[in-house]
Amino acid sequence: MDAKVRIKIKFTTLHGIVDELDYYRLLRLDNNCAQGEIEPAIRTASKDWHPDRVNPLSDSELSSMASVIFQRVKEAGETLGDPDKRAQYDEVLKAGILRMTDEALEQAEKERLKAESPEHAASHPKAEKYWHMALKDWDDKNYKGCVMNIQFALNFEPDNEIMKEWLTKAKGASTKQAAETKNPYKLRIV
Repeated sequence: MDAKVRIKIKFTTLHGIVDELDYYRLLRLDNNCAQGEIEPAIRTASKDWHPDRVNPLSDSELSSMASVIFQRVKEAGETLGDPDKRAQYDEVLKAGILRMTDEALEQAEKERLKAESPEHAASHPKAEKYWHMALKDWDDKNYKGCVMNIQFALNFEPDNEIMKEWLTKAKGASTKQAAETKNPYKLRIV
């Protein structure tokens, strides 16, 4: 096969899937690779995917594809080459986000806050309203109201695990509170 055709196929193919690859796969590394393995992989990928490799073909579309690929390789190198950024990227990657954009960092921060504090468990605006009311009810020891507000919040976010956990906790506290305040001698006058 002609070398020019091979290069065109190689760049076109990677461009087609580059958005589906995380930084590790783009650099042909394992997620648990040693930090020392990253720098050589960055150099190799930069050499393999540099836009200058397609310039002799005089194909502007292929040149723009090569620029996109090279930019992604550069992004991967900057992220994985720094151990702190790499650790942050690993957290973002667990959330299913493949690129370290500002939006991805914001999403990772939201996920971290959700894990640390129940206040940030809701993401839907209406669910958030009821969720905050439920947390206030919990603080006020109004467990029955807490259960009701969590159920309202779950209507907007039915798969929210934190809310489900708190619902179970609130139901238990509500049942316990009802048993403690029940007056067996209460008379009913008709």
